[in-house]
Amino acid sequence: MLVALSVIWGSAFMLVKVALEDVPPLTLVAGRVTTAFLFLGAVLVIRGRTLPRSRDAWFAFTFLGIVNNVFPFTLLTWGQQHIDSALAAILVATMPLSTVVLAHVWINERLTLDRALGVVVGFAGVFLLIGGDLQDITGSGTLGQLAIIGGAVGYSAGTVFARRYMVDADPDVTAAGQTLVASVIMIPIALAVDTPFDLSVSVKAGLAWVALGVLASAVAYLIFFRLVRHISATQASMVSYLIPITAVLLGVLVLDESFEASRIVGLAVIIFGVWVVNGGGGWLMARLGRGDAALSVETIGEHDTNVR
Repeated sequence: MLVALSVIWGSAFMLVKVALEDVPPLTLVAGRVTTAFLFLGAVLVIRGRTLPRSRDAWFAFTFLGIVNNVFPFTLLTWGQQHIDSALAAILVATMPLSTVVLAHVWINERLTLDRALGVVVGFAGVFLLIGGDLQDITGSGTLGQLAIIGGAVGYSAGTVFARRYMVDADPDVTAAGQTLVASVIMIPIALAVDTPFDLSVSVKAGLAWVALGVLASAVAYLIFFRLVRHISATQASMVSYLIPITAVLLGVLVLDESFEASRIVGLAVIIFGVWVVNGGGGWLMARLGRGDAALSVETIGEHDTNVR
């Protein structure tokens, strides 16, 4: 499921870039979440399920609709107007770094010394990518990159919340509920700002737009909410390991984007930091002969099995 999700979300960066040729960001997001809800609503009807009426359920749907859809979709879509899809995907790879911090605060997934080191290393990779651009903080490229990082933080909050409160919830109902809330928020905003009825959308952009709603939103969240029932929030965020691979390949092969050496270095540092966050630090300490300071790989495996 993790690999499938990474490929689907990795392709979303290319699809956003194609749809943006004819569709402004707010309208693109509104259409994306509405298409996703219509698809998920049909899934609920076919499976004979309905959305709950409880206040707690709708609080959860509202929170997820905002932090998992409205906030990151809008920031990522706006940001991709100013940077290419490959760089956007690399910056989203920082998601596990903010996830581990939020999980420590919110759901007691402990932030150990090695995980904290991984966060520092990962964000050093981000600085390698965007540090030079920070001299002009108001530049469109810099703002675009910062918007992508902000969107990744939104995904982190959604992941931690889902792991904390939605483990026992029906994944189909959760996905449908959050996209319904996102649609209710985004449709009036798009109508007021973009006047979308005046748009002329090509077949290529239209197909990319539909694919964003059905594949990269509806199907992806059906997988995602099943995934977080079985693994930790930090582990679920490991999808960011693989997203850049798909996104970079599609960006280079389909969109004819360039891929600079500095991005390879930045991506490598980010992924190393993410690896440390997800247990690599303990492995390194064990291999360096510091067995007293860290669990061995075998002990960690036994501990995880006992916990499950």
